[in-house]
Amino acid sequence: MADYMSGQLDALRRAETALWTSLGLSPTEHWLHLPTLDVDVRIQEIGSGPTVLFIHGGSSWGTSWADLAAAMSTFRCLLLDRPGTGLSDPLPAAPRTMLDLQGVADSLVTDVLDALAMPSIDVIATSVGGWFALRSAMSSPASVRRMVIIGWTAGAPVGRLPVALRMGTLPVVGDLAGRLPAGRGAVRSIFRSIGEGPTLDAGRISPEAIDAYAMLLRHTDTFRHERPIGRLLLATPRGSAESPLLTPEQRRRIDTPTLFLWGDADPFGGPDIAAAFVDEFGDARLEVLPGKGHAPWVGDPTGVAHRVAAFLSTG
Repeated sequence: MADYMSGQLDALRRAETALWTSLGLSPTEHWLHLPTLDVDVRIQEIGSGPTVLFIHGGSSWGTSWADLAAAMSTFRCLLLDRPGTGLSDPLPAAPRTMLDLQGVADSLVTDVLDALAMPSIDVIATSVGGWFALRSAMSSPASVRRMVIIGWTAGAPVGRLPVALRMGTLPVVGDLAGRLPAGRGAVRSIFRSIGEGPTLDAGRISPEAIDAYAMLLRHTDTFRHERPIGRLLLATPRGSAESPLLTPEQRRRIDTPTLFLWGDADPFGGPDIAAAFVDEFGDARLEVLPGKGHAPWVGDPTGVAHRVAAFLSTG
């Protein structure tokens, strides 16, 4: 476990427990050693049935999936804290180049499978986590059985980068932002910046979820560990030889059955970007969700869970 002061860890644990309790759940916690990446990571498990691995987005953690996982009780949901986020340990060496980061992404799912002694798994991912999932499916096709990508994913072109994230990728501004205390107001601003303002205004993001996310940013090094990854994925020039964009040829190589659920109000990229990106995959379909932003499961966990479960249960 990442070495946090006991008071900070207690505050984080209390907030996380309050969120799970508000959903009527108490997940089981597992620790896995990932052999290739040589790092210990946390997984929270809820539900029973077919196993699904959840890979979260940037500057977040496995608990960000709580609402969706709660609506998928007929699945064994494994919520991963990626290395350096939540309570997971950071990588032994932070990735400095896209080639470094690609190596991490290509190994993540297979490393988790080795630790779980499983040959393959279904994957649900979003945003930065979507890039990890897509890279894994490209590098180790047999490891990912079916895949659901929710919202814009890194690897696709960016339409309009939200201000909060654009600032976070800049060296000086990002350093200052990382030192500011994260409160409820800051968390609400983050949700608005990713197109979830209507969800927030409708009261569909619980106070427990807001508090838990604030405690994550305040009491862990998640933001600090994720900033180099954000810079590489969001600030690398498109024409660079190490661009994170998945080329049409790379997308055609991914024949894992994939469902893309994409909010039409996602500020990272709208329906036009979604359609052009998904069109090149070997076995993929796109469903555009009207009025939804970057995290559509937050405002409609039951509806998104129904779509996900129907897709994962086929074939």
